[in-house]
Amino acid sequence: MPQPGQLGSQFGGDDWIIRKLADFERMLREYGPANILATAGINVIPDGVLVNGLMQFKRPDGTVGVSVDPTTGTFVAYDATGSTPVARFGSLIETAPTEYGVEVLVGSTWVRLGNQTTTWAGVSGKPTDFAPLVTSPVANATNAVNATEATHAAQADGSEYGWTNNVAGSSFYALWVGNDGGFHFGRNVSSERYKENIVSHIVDPAGVLALRPVRYDRKPTYRYPTDAQGNRLIGPAQRFEGAKNEFGLIAEEVAQTLPEIVTHYNGVIDGVRYDLLGVALLPVVQALQEQNDKLTAAARAHGWDV
Repeated sequence: MPQPGQLGSQFGGDDWIIRKLADFERMLREYGPANILATAGINVIPDGVLVNGLMQFKRPDGTVGVSVDPTTGTFVAYDATGSTPVARFGSLIETAPTEYGVEVLVGSTWVRLGNQTTTWAGVSGKPTDFAPLVTSPVANATNAVNATEATHAAQADGSEYGWTNNVAGSSFYALWVGNDGGFHFGRNVSSERYKENIVSHIVDPAGVLALRPVRYDRKPTYRYPTDAQGNRLIGPAQRFEGAKNEFGLIAEEVAQTLPEIVTHYNGVIDGVRYDLLGVALLPVVQALQEQNDKLTAAARAHGWDV
């Protein structure tokens, strides 16, 4: 064991040791009040552990931003004053005591996240009136869309409403889908007041008679998952089977003999105007009627009872 003076001689003398001990003492005095882990500890509690210490998280201005309840371990967030709780994560107090989850202060009401039902009437800050996009004589054009109109607008696209709904009223309209930017719906009108440059059109009956009715299956379609903005997400495509054993015409074949009833999309043959097929059949029927009249007249000229 070193004798007095021996240890000091190894580290620079007794005075050097005294100065170092004084430095350590000063550092300990400064460290004690600033030690945020002075009260830290880990205790066993039912169904878990409780970490004591670091119980408050202060903002730069000194106000409390987040604290941890030492009994339940619940995280509590505070408002700008650091005195009023505005959110809790853990043991619920305001919305469902004895249960666990997340609750936040919305206005003056505590709301439990994931356990509430939002209704249109309960949404605050919604506008009561909408400025018209265009000048229009349509009644109520400047009023907010009512619930019925909003429901129908939402069901017009991507819904089964159109073909499962019994339409009431005294007038019915066939609809077109326009090729404008919004693919809007419109009545399929045929009045003279909507038309100009009206001339007769000759349809070759042979072209109509050359059409080939077929049966076919539609190809399946695939839809990839997307987010709310329509961006494609990672994941497999969902397959939708096409209709089976359908009956109709092939647009490319129709275009060879009766192009008047073929539709194009982006410059490519796309569909058949089946509604115009009846119009195209009129010359066929008229030709048959003319032939029938001639045969009838010839038969009667020979004394046949026709």
